[in-house]
Amino acid sequence: MKVRVGALIGLVAVVVIVILIGGYWYVKDRTRISQASLQSKVLATEGGSKATCVKKDSNAAHWLCAVSVASQPEKCVKAHVRPWGSVTIVNGFHKCQGDPALAPLFRDTAKKKKKKKAKQQSSA
Repeated sequence: MKVRVGALIGLVAVVVIVILIGGYWYVKDRTRISQASLQSKVLATEGGSKATCVKKDSNAAHWLCAVSVASQPEKCVKAHVRPWGSVTIVNGFHKCQGDPALAPLFRDTAKKKKKKKAKQQSSA
């Protein structure tokens, strides 16, 4: 009887240790994905020609990306990287315009549109 109780306590202790190690691995600060890998995934998903991504937290779980698509204005997307490596990409709408690293990309697009309109109006 004492052997069974000892074996059961040992098994429970091993399970608790494995859970604690797994929990630490899940929450510790570690880079989940490199910038180049994320930009490749964003390009494959969004079909653009160039992606510029900026990390928004220390463990690279949340990113903002500006995607350039031929003859269209830049598109802003948010990317969330799960601890196991999967990437979820959603529309970032105007979030990129508030980011100091990405905002210049969107301002240039707005200026180009204004210049095109001005040329069209002057030639008409």
